[in-house]
Amino acid sequence: MSIVISSAIVLQAASPTGLPGGVTLDHPVIGWHNLVTASTIVADTEEAGFPASNLANPATHLEWRAEDDSEQYLTITTNEVDPIDYVAVARHNWGSAQIPVSIEGFIDGDWEEIVEEVILPDDGPALFRADLQSLAQIRIRLQEGTAIPRAAVVYAGRLLIMERKLYVGHVPMKHGRRTRVIDNMSESGNFLGAIELGAWRESVAPFSLISPDWYRNYMDAFIADVGKRKPFFFGWRPGTYPLEIGYARLTEDPDPSPVGPSNLHAFDLKMKGVA
Repeated sequence: MSIVISSAIVLQAASPTGLPGGVTLDHPVIGWHNLVTASTIVADTEEAGFPASNLANPATHLEWRAEDDSEQYLTITTNEVDPIDYVAVARHNWGSAQIPVSIEGFIDGDWEEIVEEVILPDDGPALFRADLQSLAQIRIRLQEGTAIPRAAVVYAGRLLIMERKLYVGHVPMKHGRRTRVIDNMSESGNFLGAIELGAWRESVAPFSLISPDWYRNYMDAFIADVGKRKPFFFGWRPGTYPLEIGYARLTEDPDPSPVGPSNLHAFDLKMKGVA
């Protein structure tokens, strides 16, 4: 679970119109706007039955797999209108396979690196963040590692940068572990072990002091599109805790309500994500 931020990022360019001054890399980010479709993403190679088009499906049980462990590119063609500042991936093996990953954009007729090469610390959800820019194509470079690369989900688009930071009352997705188990006890009361039936992550992000106009202009579109159906990537404090990002969906519809005496909005984002 990690966020990889380009060393050349300019916050003013990455921030949506309407954010107050003083925006930092620690403002929470939501990756929900996505330009990846089954027809816009291609891979250099793909194993039979595991095509690159699977990466456009937000479900995590469908995978793309390369044919071999040689260097691979996952290339996304965009509409050149919507600006892009992030690429994200879920359910991959790039960390355990020690695969160097970088992000490149097609700029002025040539490919340029826009997020520097990194080896991810684990196989959790990862988000790569760069300057906001319009690109005809963007691609993920996967250099040779110790295993054949695979992944289930790829997003690319423009981040929603929250108006306010999170401080208290929030358990990061990485630490919100939940498991479902069956306990085995003998008739004499001895513990015989347990069987784990499932594991996931849960979190609640409490936001307050949100301007009504900001909510209407930016947040409401996210709530209306995502609801409790579509997963998204969430980083609660990307600059300070880059290893704590989730790929989750909402479990309840938020209820933004004015809170006195300021009449600014407050609401909770209740989330359930992959382990």
